[in-house]
Amino acid sequence: MVRYKIDSAQSELSAEARSNIHPIHARTSQVTGWVEAVVVDGAVDTTQPASARIEVSTDSLSADNALVGREIKKRLDARRYPTVVAEISKVAGPTGGKYEVNGELSLRQATQPITGRAELVAGTDSTLEITGELTIDVRDFQLDPPKMLGLKVYPEVAVTVRLVATIDK
Repeated sequence: MVRYKIDSAQSELSAEARSNIHPIHARTSQVTGWVEAVVVDGAVDTTQPASARIEVSTDSLSADNALVGREIKKRLDARRYPTVVAEISKVAGPTGGKYEVNGELSLRQATQPITGRAELVAGTDSTLEITGELTIDVRDFQLDPPKMLGLKVYPEVAVTVRLVATIDK
């Protein structure tokens, strides 16, 4: 088992929600954490345990629109809950080049199971590049989708992460 440390300078999380008017985009590069896996010939050995912890600073999220960005931070209660945490506990596959990842997402005061898909590219310089995606329903985390000034945001949010991790020495 090898532990890789997520490099914030090269990693990013983006989220997209839909509304009755236009898509809403948010992003941050304040992504930290680690990945533990056995990588053989550029692929995760899924016969061995694999796990990850991914942390995102809620205050660092920025949106295309400043008003929307403030509303996101307000709804996430960024001061009281400064971090969103994903704990990945199982990796299966790959199927079609993508792994299925399972774990839990802690957002505000709620923790819910999650399932997503991820692709992994192992570099020759002891790095991993992981691109993952999942969709969450904010209502599962006791959050109501915003409605303001005629804008209605739908509860499903598509989340994409691009992680670059290097062996933790």
